[in-house]
Amino acid sequence: MKTILITGSASGIGEQVKKRFLENNYQVIGLDINNQKEVNNLITFKVDITNSDDLKKIKEYCLENNILLDGIINIAGIHKMASLVETNFKDIKKLIDINLLGTMLVNNTFHSLLKPMARIIIVTSEVGSMDPMPFNALYNVSKTALDAYSQGLRQELNLINQKVITIKPGSIETPLSKGSLIDTEKLSEDTKLYEKQAGKFLKLTKKFMGKTVKPEKVGKLIYKAYNKKYPKLIYRINRNPYLTILNCLPKRLQCFIIKMILQ
Repeated sequence: MKTILITGSASGIGEQVKKRFLENNYQVIGLDINNQKEVNNLITFKVDITNSDDLKKIKEYCLENNILLDGIINIAGIHKMASLVETNFKDIKKLIDINLLGTMLVNNTFHSLLKPMARIIIVTSEVGSMDPMPFNALYNVSKTALDAYSQGLRQELNLINQKVITIKPGSIETPLSKGSLIDTEKLSEDTKLYEKQAGKFLKLTKKFMGKTVKPEKVGKLIYKAYNKKYPKLIYRINRNPYLTILNCLPKRLQCFIIKMILQ
């Protein structure tokens, strides 16, 4: 039986990926900060992926039980809409720690358990390759860095015939995307520098967020990408046309347009 390690497996995209692999007779090791329901062929750990000691204990469990991995799927992440100059630095560090360093730590910890032809999948975001919008820059920075990390890891592991696949979803119907609207509302209430702009940005976000897709669709894509003999390096799903068009424009023009809209 093949074994896959999945982070963020308690809800959203991670839960759907977990279900897809379990339905196809894989053993799944599910890591999440929240509890998960126990089912056949699922080994769960309630863990913070930024805690190296806890990850090492899970690795020791795998070694003691002779478990080798056929793949690592990195999905765990958080989102925060915030002002870069008003946000508590602890919140900034937390987001970078989870979205970027947590993924790096998981791959660093468990890579030695991978079988020779195993694969690593990293879920980033469509915004990772885009110029950031106001108040979404913190999340954007973390995903842009994660994109760069993914390519660096791909270059290295390609030398030993292990594939790294990047998944870049747009808006998905998950707790994370719903939380982004709540964060934007909170920002409009708490900010002192951008009271006028944050309120308008909230309306803009609701209007132009775009149609969300079900996490099941992303789960299906990830399962397909993992099992494809010759997978793409990067898969995209549900791209936002408004953001795509805006990012085709020169940076100065982007700033002018956003300022005019939010004034």
